[in-house]
Amino acid sequence: MPVLDGPENKVTSWLTRRTAKTRQMSKQNTNARTVPFYRQVADTIKARIIDGQYAVGECIPASSKLEKVFNVSNITMRKSLALLKEEGWVTTQRGKGTVVIRATEDDVIDIKQSGHFTDWLNWASGKTQNVDQTVLSIEDDRGSVHVRRLLNISEDDNLWCMRRLRSKNGEPISYHVSYGRPDSKQLIVKDDFEGTGSFIEMLQRKFPRKIIRIEQHVEAAVADIDIARMLHIEFGDPIFFMEHLYVDENEDVIAVTHLFMRADRYRYSTSIDLE
Repeated sequence: MPVLDGPENKVTSWLTRRTAKTRQMSKQNTNARTVPFYRQVADTIKARIIDGQYAVGECIPASSKLEKVFNVSNITMRKSLALLKEEGWVTTQRGKGTVVIRATEDDVIDIKQSGHFTDWLNWASGKTQNVDQTVLSIEDDRGSVHVRRLLNISEDDNLWCMRRLRSKNGEPISYHVSYGRPDSKQLIVKDDFEGTGSFIEMLQRKFPRKIIRIEQHVEAAVADIDIARMLHIEFGDPIFFMEHLYVDENEDVIAVTHLFMRADRYRYSTSIDLE
């Protein structure tokens, strides 16, 4: 079997190709589908609520005034307000108007990067965000050429593959596809992921060799048809794409996870020490 390049070089090359594809999809999506006016108006009002222009308990301007502010029709304005009500930002009170009832994006999950493994693990497992996890399948899979090269798998062998869906308040927020070497299926079973069991904790517990590093690669992307259906979003909607490489003490990549996360349900933050 030929000697493969290091995982960092392969990932960089693959991400370059994927980024080019993402940009092409984004351009096609921009030409084919624009964000509806009612969504633009609703998002703008929501941003004003979050910024404190419209406080909780106070009324937003009357619909007739907002129609003039945004230069939209009465029908568009009604759809915008209906969307804000559906998402729990405002409510209608008789004799008062449309009242703000929420001012924070409580359903947005921070992807916290502070350099501490515990912080990362709490996010990765969903333990601190009241996130539910469902294992959709564990099966053999051919996998992509990219993943096979990372795991150094021959063309004759199948990969172990697990697909998971994470939800919050009954709504899908992220889709995870993990790949491992063929012998992984003898070590990993569905029961290992009951509740909020995390992939890294399972690897640390079951694999004979110690995992010393996780490499994370993050990219802005757009949802294709399959991902859109899985996450209950529209084709072309923005998502976070992450690739996690789990590296053992021999500097071998023993597992790969691809994460597809709704951009409207996650926020990426990091802490950088200057000294």
